[in-house]
Amino acid sequence: METAAETQQRLVADFAEFSDDPFSLYEYLLGFSAELPVMPDGERELAALVEGCQSRVWLRVIRGHTGRLTIALDSDTLIVRGVLNAIVQIYSNRSDEDILSTDFTFLEQTGLADLFSAERQSGIKAVMAAIRNAVSRAT
Repeated sequence: METAAETQQRLVADFAEFSDDPFSLYEYLLGFSAELPVMPDGERELAALVEGCQSRVWLRVIRGHTGRLTIALDSDTLIVRGVLNAIVQIYSNRSDEDILSTDFTFLEQTGLADLFSAERQSGIKAVMAAIRNAVSRAT
């Protein structure tokens, strides 16, 4: 099984093909967002609305029987859903140590950080802080 860092590098490599063209990079991110499962309304009610995000972002973290955390995320914005899909793929179903030891550098490595506003980047940092906080609470 891949580590969180290995998954992040694989996703960065997938996005690298589009890094020279911001329009293509956004288009790929939009397509990538469609792969993130939509959180049903009932689950959104149980999920936490992440504070500090420009868009509405819901986070639900569940500790499974194996001790690993399952992370579910959703947003009302397609661009954000694409980034959330990357976060879910990188961090969900990982050990606490793997989650806490892997910095989320996906935006910088793919060039998306250059295309996102400071507010949008701050929101993604808020999501990562909420995940790390959930790991700390769950241990």
